[in-house]
Formats: sequence, C-alpha cells, structure tokens
Amino acid sequence: MNVAGQDYRIWKNENFVIESKITVSLWDERLINDFHDKLNIVLDEVHERTSLISYESKTLISISFSEDAKVMELNNCFRKKKTTTNVLSFPSHDTFDKKLFLGDIIFSIETIQKEANRDNKKVSDHLIHLFIHAVLHLLGYDHETEEQAKKMEDLEIKILGNLKIDNPYK
Repeated sequence: MNVAGQDYRIWKNENFVIESKITVSLWDERLINDFHDKLNIVLDEVHERTSLISYESKTLISISFSEDAKVMELNNCFRKKKTTTNVLSFPSHDTFDKKLFLGDIIFSIETIQKEANRDNKKVSDHLIHLFIHAVLHLLGYDHETEEQAKKMEDLEIKILGNLKIDNPYK
C-alpha cells in the first residue's frame, strides 16, 4: 500500500511477521526486493541459531526504511547522540494480538550507502548485515564488552556465510 510517499508492506514466514514502512523517494525498489528475497533465509537462520525466541505464535518486527534526518532525530531523542547512524533498534518484547512484538528497526539509506561505498561492499549485502545485527540487538545481544562483541559477530558471520555474504569484520 502506497500512501503519501510511504509504502507499507508486510512480509511473513513460519516464525515471523515483518511490518515495514518505506520512504519510497529514498529507497530503490530493487534494494527492497533484494532484501525481501533474502529475508526468509535470514529469519530462519536467526530463529535456528538463537534460543531467545520461544513463543507459541509468530514474532513481530517493525522496520522503517528511512533517512539520516529521521535517524538523527531518533538517535538524539532516545540515545542523546546528535549524529546519524546506519541502523537503530528499539527492543520491546511486548505481546500484541497473540504475537511477540520484538521491537523496531530503523534504517538510514544515506548512511548505509556511504558505508557500503567506503568499504567497497554491495549496499544490499550491507543492509542484510545491518538487519541481522539489529535483530540480534532486539534479542538481547550486545557488543559492549569484547566477549559480547565476539559472540554477536560470530553469529552474524555464520548467518551471512549461509547467504554467501562475506565477513563484514575482515
């Protein structure tokens, strides 16, 4: 559904429901379609490799495909950081309509493109990596300590490897 420059989509698989809002003027349709094509594999991998999701019904995640200005506003409001970033994640763990609402993920296309170009990566691969990273944050993974970072990065690398995406930490 397209409303005033926003495209709303719902993607489902056996374990997840992903509700998304896309700022269509900023996000390339091919990038969104590539993301969707890989989404089920990513979600299946996350479900298999984490023991943190154990709910009778589907797990819901909300995604906003947005821009630097919005991400900077949210980063400032919730994290007191007056900068943009590639992705923000806000865990919830509430139940909604018999679904576990894991939380919100907000992507910034400008930052993702800059980073992908800087690091000589495909934007689609970088987006998938950031999605995995954000979902792991929603599940309680973190990288505040070296041990936490190693555990989280190892999991990201395994999931990305199954998608034939290179280790982003090399």
